[in-house]
Amino acid sequence: MDMEQTAYNTGNPFKVIKMVNGEDVLCKILEEYKDALVVEYPMSVVKNQIVEAENHIVEHTGLQRWMNFTHDKSFLILKEKILSLGDLAPEVTLYYKHICKRMSVEESKEPTDEEEAMMKLKDNMETLVEALGGADGEGGDSNLPSGIFPLDKSKLH
Repeated sequence: MDMEQTAYNTGNPFKVIKMVNGEDVLCKILEEYKDALVVEYPMSVVKNQIVEAENHIVEHTGLQRWMNFTHDKSFLILKEKILSLGDLAPEVTLYYKHICKRMSVEESKEPTDEEEAMMKLKDNMETLVEALGGADGEGGDSNLPSGIFPLDKSKLH
């Protein structure tokens, strides 16, 4: 079965997409439909200006999650929201794959459901309480006056 050759399907699934809102999104295209694309690990291009010397500003380009507050890996993008797209340059593809691998490793350590998330929060809270010298303010090297943070472990949110 011959597949129609489109800008989306050039044999290289790694693309940079220029969205109609001006945003640049790097991603891997998993599937193409008539009116939408399914993409994996979409990332926004972010630029930061850093003053390295008094009169010398350097612009650094990096990547960040395109959509926060989710561990989803694939997303649907409507073609009507896309202005244009092109194949990622080989050196950018290497960088993108490296970032994707790092994200995958980080996500493998994240909780998979609310119960795991609650357990992780409780563990973090207990670690914090220990670091502050205990719930009653005694012990440890805490410089905080006792009673500043009264912790009722039954009411952790």
